[in-house]
Amino acid sequence: METSSSLISLLVILSGLLVQTCYAVKIVIPPGKTECVSQSLTGEHFEVPGGPRIDGRVLVGGNSQYYVPFITIRVTSSTGEQLWQQQHVYSEAHFNVAARGPGSYQACFFNPWESRTDAVVDLVYFTLAHLRRPMGGGGVTIPKGTSEDRAKELAHKEHMDEVQRTILGMSEFISVVGGSQKYLHRKLERHQQTMASNSRRVRWYAVLEVGVLLVVTGVQIYTIRKFFESGRIKITV
Repeated sequence: METSSSLISLLVILSGLLVQTCYAVKIVIPPGKTECVSQSLTGEHFEVPGGPRIDGRVLVGGNSQYYVPFITIRVTSSTGEQLWQQQHVYSEAHFNVAARGPGSYQACFFNPWESRTDAVVDLVYFTLAHLRRPMGGGGVTIPKGTSEDRAKELAHKEHMDEVQRTILGMSEFISVVGGSQKYLHRKLERHQQTMASNSRRVRWYAVLEVGVLLVVTGVQIYTIRKFFESGRIKITV
């Protein structure tokens, strides 16, 4: 019975911790406005050995043909303390700062009036990650012996706590890897959009250039023919 309850607890841990929140949002911010995204962290995230850090990536773009937007990014702790800031972000930014305990962390994006256009902010991911390896060699200790002995060992609370911390660390690592994949995918999409936009622009420029050349050629032919009309050119010897 004790073994069954331990297995059920392990399944609950797996289902609850592997689905860690990894924010990915896209926000349109008008000039002079600020938008914030929050991420709540519970105390269990800080039970994993190592230094917990807030990690995120941001892409910045716009829809204007005449202005290039830029923003200011600030990351604050649950107490309102500013942990990180970067101004004049035109393209992208990456922040990785130490977490200051449980609570709600915010990433705020300010589009100044000088930007003169809406800024499209793509928060690819915003999550927690432990970047240091657990002390003591890491990993989970696997009991040896018969199946009955192993069941008794796994039923102990210290083993379940060790398994929980390991799974939590793995879930954070998976979140960071998934966020990095999203970032690379978004970068690929932006490059493809840039290439398609450049192709359309070059095509229209080529059409415009051909049109101008045809007009200039027509004007030159018309002018030369006018010169050779009777009475327009006089040849003297």
